[in-house]
Amino acid sequence: MSACKHLSTSLMQLLLEAEVRQLTLGALQQFNLDVEECEQFARSGPVPGFQGDTLQLAFIDLRQLLDLFIQWDWSTYLADYGQPTCKYLRVNPTTALILLEKMKDTSRKNNVFAQFRKNERDKQKLIDTVAKQLRSLINSHHL
Repeated sequence: MSACKHLSTSLMQLLLEAEVRQLTLGALQQFNLDVEECEQFARSGPVPGFQGDTLQLAFIDLRQLLDLFIQWDWSTYLADYGQPTCKYLRVNPTTALILLEKMKDTSRKNNVFAQFRKNERDKQKLIDTVAKQLRSLINSHHL
């Protein structure tokens, strides 16, 4: 269990470290494949002293965070935040904001002409809106 938890914590820190300044959806999708391999390992065989899916629980924080971003399910996350049965219970809004900010920077820096394409502008508006809502959520829960 401690090896799985260490791996999960290290992978999360990799996403959040300051040296990682930009993230794309493609990079998160690839990272997701790596996490799926870790989850497969955790499911691969019984470990004496642990029941069923116990080892997989080490990756639950990463799984929920990656699902939120890959499915782009912000309406569910924001609407259900704080509910004991919410789908993304393990996703901290500060963590989500850090990753979202890294994605925002990617879109703006990689393509000078992105601002002229409507879908890129719409994506940036959505990212800005979600970031604003996350900041509000963080501020309201830390008062």
